[in-house]
Amino acid sequence: MKILILDGFTLFQKDLDASIFEKYGEIIFRDRTSHNELKSVDHTVEVIITNKCPISADDLILFPNLKLILVSATGFNIVDVQACKGKGIQVSNVPNYGTFSVAQHALAMLLNYSNQVDLHEKSVKRGEWSKNQDWSYTLSPIREWHGKTLGIIGMGNIGQAFANMAESLGMQVIYHHTKDLKLANRKFVGINELASTSDVISLHCPLTPKTDKMIHREFLSLMKSSSILINTSRGGLIHSLDLKSALISGQISAALLDVLEVEPPAVGHPLIGIPNAIITPHIAWISLEARKRIVTSLENTLKLYLEGKIVNCVNP
Repeated sequence: MKILILDGFTLFQKDLDASIFEKYGEIIFRDRTSHNELKSVDHTVEVIITNKCPISADDLILFPNLKLILVSATGFNIVDVQACKGKGIQVSNVPNYGTFSVAQHALAMLLNYSNQVDLHEKSVKRGEWSKNQDWSYTLSPIREWHGKTLGIIGMGNIGQAFANMAESLGMQVIYHHTKDLKLANRKFVGINELASTSDVISLHCPLTPKTDKMIHREFLSLMKSSSILINTSRGGLIHSLDLKSALISGQISAALLDVLEVEPPAVGHPLIGIPNAIITPHIAWISLEARKRIVTSLENTLKLYLEGKIVNCVNP
């Protein structure tokens, strides 16, 4: 059996070994594969592992032996799952691998914004504390989150993990979800109430036709001028030009973003370079621990597939 790994670099990097799959067949490892390059890869493979390289209905024609597609992520919109189902191709994803890593990154971005540890640490290294006439000084305002309100949109596993972390800081949690989950000490509210009453809003929902650009001009206009928007979920949840306008005008205080609608973003992206838009390059998921869970899940799914068992299938 041949196993084609289309975009293994970000998953395996230098600290994980793809040879774990060699016991199941011949491995064809590619660091990166563009959609156009699918035409030139080995088309005799039975298994494909992909993350960001899309596989459409037309692409399936190239792979007559293909029986299993493993998506090394939770989201699987890069694969035409219905077309795969029509051809008897199982598509499986990796659920819940990054719950704590993503929530931790959201918290890290929030605390980085409020406490500016790096800014002040670098100031000390430059000798500015030694030269200062006062025993304490700040280069930016410091904010405390105790007693503030966190609004979470999408109270799934990651949303609840981040809520737990925020509550440890003394924050009050409200949330908007597809339904009221009846969570203790966490109030379910409408989307407009969440926008207008939250000091921090964090997005933890999937990108669907309903949530596409849900953070737009009208939503942003309801937010407090002191409020902060966090997105570690999907870039397409936000209308970038509307957010840029809100940030420049001071309509909201800041946006802390780990994702953009197209990645990598084009040079000149409207949010890059704005002082109160703090952006990291989609790294919330990428801890060693989370990537180990992905590899373990992929191997388990492949092993069970070879035993005739189906797990994590998204197109049953």
